Amino acid sequence: MENNLIANRYMILKHIGKGGMADVYCAYDTILKREVAIKVLKEELSNDPVSLERFRREANASTCLSHSNIVDIYDVGDDGDKHFIVMEYIKGQTLKDLIKKRGALYYPEAVFIMKQLCAAIMEAHRNGIIHRDIKSQNILIKDDGTAKVVDFGIALAHNAQDITSEDAVVGSVHYMAPEHAKGEVANMQSDIYSLGIVFYELLVGDVPFKGDSAVNVVLKACRSALPDVRLFDKRIPQSIVNILLKATAKNRFNRYSNVAEMLKDLNVCLNDEHAHDEPIVFSYSEDVYRKKDPKVDKKKESKKPLLIGSFIVVGIVLVASLVVLLTLSGVFSGPTYVVIPDVKNKSILEASDILSESDLILDRASIKREMTDDIEAGLIIRLDPEIGTSVEKGTRVTAIVSSGIYATMEDVTGQNVEEAKAALESKYPNLTILLEATSSSSKAGTILEQKGLTAGEKFNPNSNITMTLVYSEYVSIILPTSLLDASLEDAKKTLDDLGIAYECLEIDLSSYNISESYIASLSREIVYDTNPKTGTSIEKNSGTKVTLYYISQAQIEAAKSSFETPLSDLEIEDQDNEVFNH
Repeated sequence: MENNLIANRYMILKHIGKGGMADVYCAYDTILKREVAIKVLKEELSNDPVSLERFRREANASTCLSHSNIVDIYDVGDDGDKHFIVMEYIKGQTLKDLIKKRGALYYPEAVFIMKQLCAAIMEAHRNGIIHRDIKSQNILIKDDGTAKVVDFGIALAHNAQDITSEDAVVGSVHYMAPEHAKGEVANMQSDIYSLGIVFYELLVGDVPFKGDSAVNVVLKACRSALPDVRLFDKRIPQSIVNILLKATAKNRFNRYSNVAEMLKDLNVCLNDEHAHDEPIVFSYSEDVYRKKDPKVDKKKESKKPLLIGSFIVVGIVLVASLVVLLTLSGVFSGPTYVVIPDVKNKSILEASDILSESDLILDRASIKREMTDDIEAGLIIRLDPEIGTSVEKGTRVTAIVSSGIYATMEDVTGQNVEEAKAALESKYPNLTILLEATSSSSKAGTILEQKGLTAGEKFNPNSNITMTLVYSEYVSIILPTSLLDASLEDAKKTLDDLGIAYECLEIDLSSYNISESYIASLSREIVYDTNPKTGTSIEKNSGTKVTLYYISQAQIEAAKSSFETPLSDLEIEDQDNEVFNH
């Protein structure tokens, strides 16, 4: 790249990857002082409307997602004819590269990675986004084992117009669901199929269906059974095989209907109770994509009674007559109305499908979010127009979606301030509690008022919120200086009389600069130091505790004995010491 500074902010450091539409660079954000990855649309595509639209959609799809297993998008923009997306820089490798280096992964590790991928795709689906190109090349693995899904370049938001041509099929053929390969619109189950192929690749070290051309790969995927992974590794339990078969079922009626179901099975597949699962049995035929024999069909058709043809002709005449009568009567004139179906507690994607069946459109651009009493995050609360309303077909409907279940602040007035503070902080980790003491006739430490969050007030427990507890102030006293050099028992009695808690710690004489003469003067164990220091003001509350550091009687005796050296030893030692006589 000729100019290594984009948007007067991102300093290009090195080229780290490329695709059909864009190049990816490692760059340095000169404002936030951090390394980032920056994806730049190829110059020759900057004037291509379809490429620009795909690039824009990738940015839009990615920026509306926030998940620990999806690469974060930091910035989107253009600099002259350079269109770019700035994202989290992952120091790691693609899952494809990892498999090439290590081969098949041990099945518990494969399950660990699949749980992360399912959680990421479930978040995308919850926001109405189909990835459409899940493959090991689009998954990054950090050094700590965290998986990150990338590249939403061909992702399709529900109800968005597909910008591919009618005959074009997007995605990678080795991971593509049979129905997607046949040109049907990709949906949640198409992504689930791709996840299943990635799972197979993790367990075996390669994709299940290969060929010398894309057409051959697609034909095998549509007609051939998934190879048994236990032929590669007989240790793999049947519970994992069942997940693979259900995720990659050719008939969508046999496949997982949503990623949450697949993740649920992954979470328990290694548990002891699933060690001896029976092989899964599908309810529907898996031969729905096998090509029929035209000769067989012709023979079957030749045996059909001619009477059926007569019935068909009569039926057509009757239907045509009915249509003419209804048209003349005005039934077919004017707009057609439908009742908005009940989609409460449905995900955005599920609600969009249900509304589409009634020829209604869920307007994803106008989705609103709010806290609720009982509806989990991501599920529909209500619609506008309201559920049950009669509207014209084609009406765009706005969804109000739950951003989570809010909490209700309890009444803590009258409680002890330390106990209430500890309980609230344990229950709501994001809650910051400030304390404010005030003069009152109430018992010291009693909460008199709560500010910021009053009793019964609803709030988002996941947000950073501050509240203040106003309490009756404690009595303050000066810690007596008489504690020093007092016997330990006298010091304890003094603090008991003052109503102050204490603890006693025996000091290590080697840690203190105590003179020989001082030790020699002691005849009993005494308090040598305190914390807090004597003479300082302390508050008499339930959390106040004074530490008494004392010299024990045993230490005194031991120190004194060390000072007493036998005279005979001194005479022998000082015979050669001239300083002795001096």
